[in-house]
Amino acid sequence: MNNRILKDSLVNTPETRVKVSTRLHQDIMRAVRLAKPEKLKHGMTRAIPAWGMVMVALLALVVVFFPAKTTVPPTAVPDRIVSQAEPSAITLKQLTDNLIAFSDDAAVPEKELRKELERLKSDLQRFDIRS
Repeated sequence: MNNRILKDSLVNTPETRVKVSTRLHQDIMRAVRLAKPEKLKHGMTRAIPAWGMVMVALLALVVVFFPAKTTVPPTAVPDRIVSQAEPSAITLKQLTDNLIAFSDDAAVPEKELRKELERLKSDLQRFDIRS
């Protein structure tokens, strides 16, 4: 087959020669449009704003309840480092006194519990509640 015959067969097809009225054409196109499946709306498109709000709420909770922790720089290193060979300026007696003073200042849980127990006993006696 040569080129000319092929072009003639494509151009002069029966479908191109038949004329359709405008009304029939509109009816056919309407039927085609109605026969097409509707665009499926994914549920995800409606869920995206909800997910966005959830993320914003979580971010707000993290900012409120877990604030950024600031790092504290280490304390300054003293200019003079005490070596093992040098005698210490602080005596053992001073260290013992400092430790005793520190332990006296610190509240011992047993002492606090005894105070609380005595307070409760006095409350029971005052309100005349017998145990």
